[in-house]
Amino acid sequence: MNAFASTKVKRLFAAFVVSLLTLLAIVVFGVFGTLAALGSPAYANAPLIPAFFRAAFPYVAAFFFDAVVSCVFFVWLAVTIVQGVSVPRSDRLGRMARVAEAVSPRAREVGLSEHVTPTKEDRMKELKRQYVADEIDEYEFERRMMRLLDEGRTNDGAHRDTRRWFERDFEREYEWEFER
Repeated sequence: MNAFASTKVKRLFAAFVVSLLTLLAIVVFGVFGTLAALGSPAYANAPLIPAFFRAAFPYVAAFFFDAVVSCVFFVWLAVTIVQGVSVPRSDRLGRMARVAEAVSPRAREVGLSEHVTPTKEDRMKELKRQYVADEIDEYEFERRMMRLLDEGRTNDGAHRDTRRWFERDFEREYEWEFER
């Protein structure tokens, strides 16, 4: 899914743009409002610097408040986009992550390799995609699928016997097919 197509991202982006436009409006109105206030008779005999700060204070306060709001919207938008982007998974990234974990304690704490190493389901989907796309034949598909299914299982005798029977049966089927 495209992270930028999300309704939440669109709304946060619109809020961020509106807060930036509000900042611009505060600056424009602040400059004109401060100059108009300084030209009024109330500030006629007052020293220029204190009069300027007194006239500009509401605009400066509004500017800083809106700047904080803009920063909050920007950070919220960035976090939402990053959360919406999927992390690529590959064996190469997994190997690099394991090297980073060996070097960096922070990478170990985060469990970096777990986030980028493909899961068994990812590997099965890729294997099915390759088979459907005729990148591998049925024998290679079955062989790799059996290897994936064997990962993480205990090597008890019954399982080994079942696997040997399946392999012998599969080889016999293909030998018969190739002998014809």
